[in-house]
Amino acid sequence: MTNNTLEAARKTAYRYLETTARSRNEIERRLERGGFPEEVVAQVIVEIEERGWLNDTEFARSWVEDRADRKQYGQRRLSAELQRKGIDSATISETLLVVTPEDELVRAIGAISKKFPTESLASLSGAVLQSEKRKIANYLLRRGFGWSIITQVYKHLMVNSEEY
Repeated sequence: MTNNTLEAARKTAYRYLETTARSRNEIERRLERGGFPEEVVAQVIVEIEERGWLNDTEFARSWVEDRADRKQYGQRRLSAELQRKGIDSATISETLLVVTPEDELVRAIGAISKKFPTESLASLSGAVLQSEKRKIANYLLRRGFGWSIITQVYKHLMVNSEEY
């Protein structure tokens, strides 16, 4: 391992961290794609962690806060995204504990009200009602919400259709 290689790996990692927070796994993959040897990658990762610039727990917490609120994603989608980022299962589980079912319901209703702003489930019946429910369910499933939340959204939309 030469000093030039180590310095080049540091610069690559720093540039990658400049634009947005990253997980440990993302930095490792970026450095590996850059052709840096394993020992150089490991050393750079340790240095970055020691400086406090890389912390998977903080990254996961921040990711969940941002994506849950801004994108209105459910726990399942957030969990899948964190897994793709290389976050371990224990950290994901711990991070998602802050997302309560009440929060999920509020986000799901908010997502639906943006996607289907003029619809009213209470005024629908039969095949049309089933079709709209299917559209709502598919939309919420893609956003990472579970069936328990979807069922609560249906109930909310039937009772509070004037707000919908």
